[in-house]
Order: sequence, then C-alpha cells, then structure tokens
Amino acid sequence: EEMEREEIVDIPVYGSIAAGMAQDVDTEKEGCLSIDIRSLGLRGNARTFALKVRGDSMIDAGIFDGDTAIIQNTSTAENGEIVVALVEGLEATLKRLRRKGDMIALEAANPAYETRIFRSEQIRVQGRLVGLIRKY
Repeated sequence: EEMEREEIVDIPVYGSIAAGMAQDVDTEKEGCLSIDIRSLGLRGNARTFALKVRGDSMIDAGIFDGDTAIIQNTSTAENGEIVVALVEGLEATLKRLRRKGDMIALEAANPAYETRIFRSEQIRVQGRLVGLIRKY
C-alpha cells in the first residue's frame, strides 16, 4: 500500500478570533504556518488560514484560549460544524452553527455562555474549523 505523500503548505495567520464575546476580526496578517494539509483531510487547493483563539467559550469542544484554529475558507457549513461566523458584518466569533428554518443559532461549548440566535441574513460563514494547534 502506497503511503500518501505529505503536502506541506504555508497558510496565513491572521490575528485572533473570539471564543467568547464576538469581536472585530483582525485581518492583519501576522505570519505563516507550515502544515501538512493532508493531515487535516484536505487537498492543497483547499484555501485555509489560521487564527489565534481568545476566550473560553469553546472549552467543552476542546478549544482553549491561546490555541491556533486552522480554518478552511468556505461560505457554507453543515449543521453542527464549528465555524468562523461574521455577525452582522462587524464581529467574528468561533462557534458551533445550528440552522433551523430561517434562523441560525451560534452555540458556545461552555455553559457560562448563552446561545445567540440570529436571522440567517445576519450571519455570514467565513470558514469551518478543520484543525487545532496547541503549544504547551
């Protein structure tokens, strides 16, 4: 059985994403991260970027303050996926997305945070979580 070759790509690292209260997304590029894109189940043509996680709203999903979230750039997401959601064009947050009819719920993974409900036109998915990097 032939081993799949690694496919190392440099992905841009942009500021931080709130895993807590939504905040303005920092679109300033802070550098690059070299990762094996295949280890995330992606191909080299998948557009990805990285964001530093700030806050504790996703700790029950294993996402901690200071982690680096690897995000696949996409405007669509399945129900239950963890996404970067742009709220009313102003603030970005990392949350689990749930759709029901014309409504979208952004769920935290920490009981200290409430689920926020929006009309679907208020939310724009900017990407979905495909990996995490944690430094010890």
